[in-house]
Amino acid sequence: MQSTPIVLVAIVLLGVAMVRAFDEKEAMAKLMEAAESCLAEVGASDADLQDLIKKQPASTYAGKCLRACVMKNFGLLGANGKLDTEAAHEKAKQYTGNDPAKLKVALEIGDTCSAITVPDDHCEAAEAYGACFKSEAKKHGLM
Repeated sequence: MQSTPIVLVAIVLLGVAMVRAFDEKEAMAKLMEAAESCLAEVGASDADLQDLIKKQPASTYAGKCLRACVMKNFGLLGANGKLDTEAAHEKAKQYTGNDPAKLKVALEIGDTCSAITVPDDHCEAAEAYGACFKSEAKKHGLM
C-alpha cells in the first residue's frame, strides 16, 4: 500500500483520501497548490511545508498555521476553527467514489476526529486534528 501520499492527503483533507481508491496525483496536486498559496499568507517556510509532506508534526507555529490555512482552503476548517463535518462528508464521497466500505472508514475517521476537543487557536486546532487523523489511520490499518 502506498500510505505516504494517502496519509498526507488524509491529514489535510480530514482523512477522506486515506481509503486507497482515489486519484493520488490529483489529490497531491490540489494539496500542493493549496499549501503553496498558504506559505506566504501564514509566513511558513519550505521546512514547514516539508514537515507537512513528510507527515511530521509541525515544528513551528507557522507550520501549524500552514495546515489550518490548507484545511480552510478545502472548506474543512470553518471560521470557528472547528471541522465542518458536512464539507468533510462531501469530500469523503468525492475521494472514495461513493464506495460504501471506503466511505464508511473515511466517515468514521472524520466523525471521530470532529468530536475531539481542540484549542480555540485555529493553528493549534489544525495540528490537533492532524494528530487525530494520523492516529485513527493507524487504528484502521491505513498506515
